[in-house]
Amino acid sequence: MAITIDGPTKRIILDSANVSAAEIWSAWVDWHPANSQWPLAFQLVGGIALGGGLFIPPYFFLLSGWRVRPMEASHNLTITGNLFVEGGGVPVVQTLGTYQVNVNYTVPVQAQGISTSGSTGPTAAEIAAAILAAAQITPIHSDMRKVKGQVLDGGGTEADPWGPV
Repeated sequence: MAITIDGPTKRIILDSANVSAAEIWSAWVDWHPANSQWPLAFQLVGGIALGGGLFIPPYFFLLSGWRVRPMEASHNLTITGNLFVEGGGVPVVQTLGTYQVNVNYTVPVQAQGISTSGSTGPTAAEIAAAILAAAQITPIHSDMRKVKGQVLDGGGTEADPWGPV
């Protein structure tokens, strides 16, 4: 795969339908030393070892108006990894020609925690008790005539049990 870097237009031009964010970044890193008159295209965050063979996934942020342009053909483009635009926006621009390009982003699965006040939710027993208490105040409406599609009769007592008509 060859990735072309166009400094004057700030475009990273792909020639493949499948590419990783790391490959795009790596192509730019190889290109930039000989083309340092152009502004930086990336900020890399992550990649730090956590121990035990685990790493913080790398996040590649496009800077200074740099964007990725798909190859000039109708295709499904799959970008694997975390490719974003600093401050928001879409990292991929349209082709120069009138091609249909669908872009799929495949990012690694990650867990993120959210800090709250430290309280916990109700237990299953507390939820069940609350439902029963609410049902005693406002009964749950049900139509026993529709059970098993049969018409029922009776008052639901021992002397007048429910049953099919």
